[in-house]
Amino acid sequence: MEITFYGTRGSTPIARENSTIYGGNTTCVRIHSTCLPKGHWLVIDTGSGIVPLSWDFTKEKAKAVSILFSHYHHDHTQGFALSAFPYAQEIAVDLYGPYEHGFGPRDIFLTLMRPPFFPVHFGEIGSHINCHNIEFPNSTILLVHPIGGLKVLTRESFERLLEKGKQLPFQGTQKFDVSECMVMRMHRSNHPEQTISYRFEERPTGKVFVFVTDHENQDGIPQRFFQHLKGADLLVMDCQFTRARYDAVTCGWGHATPDYVVHVAQKVGAKSLGITHHDPPSDDDFINNNILIPARRHASSVSAAPLSIFACRDYMKIELS
Repeated sequence: MEITFYGTRGSTPIARENSTIYGGNTTCVRIHSTCLPKGHWLVIDTGSGIVPLSWDFTKEKAKAVSILFSHYHHDHTQGFALSAFPYAQEIAVDLYGPYEHGFGPRDIFLTLMRPPFFPVHFGEIGSHINCHNIEFPNSTILLVHPIGGLKVLTRESFERLLEKGKQLPFQGTQKFDVSECMVMRMHRSNHPEQTISYRFEERPTGKVFVFVTDHENQDGIPQRFFQHLKGADLLVMDCQFTRARYDAVTCGWGHATPDYVVHVAQKVGAKSLGITHHDPPSDDDFINNNILIPARRHASSVSAAPLSIFACRDYMKIELS
């Protein structure tokens, strides 16, 4: 499994000379795996980072993309309308995202992509785009197989099939062993509006990647959240604010702090922790000195167990091998 970050900024894109290391694109992440069909890309969110991602997609002459939305705040949707995906009819596009307040992926872009907000109406160019509502994230499983493609199951039916030792159903009469699949689980984050954290289990290799954006500090780790994060080879978490700023101003805004994400990573036994959703005013030095270094210091002060901690940056690639 390989993870590529195309956007690691929170709230709004930025462009300035003292933020060239970590970059300025808002959230967009690609997950590459041998469990995906050839030419099929798997992506989380369409912040401004989706625009350069779509350039790379077209250069590789890929054929299909499945986009998983964590939620629909502007910094996680603003790049879609400016990417290649809405307009290239030859690309098979599938959008998966939470359904709340009567809005799923199609409803969101029918609202955002229409005059006078945008010159091209989504209804005119969306015939190649399939939208899928996720109403109950905690009880929904996504599966992907290199031949079978992507499949949605309830957690109950998924677990029942595994208990009976049966293969998992895909398109038509196709069935495959779970050992050949990537299993994607979901958990609702602590953030205004329904927000989904995604867990990716690459069963052929046993590698696990968990992405938790827009999640605020909690007192304790709920058991279901603990299981969602447990044993991740790579855990990437929102860490937008320092503890001092959080306590003084931003408590309730839906974002986390270095001490909290380190506490969570250590408790769930993560091997590596990536810090993301950087605050727009935080330049490279601020992220290093006030977010990353305090996180590492906190980790070493409370536990002797090794935990690799880094700050995510635009165009960073991490291979879980």
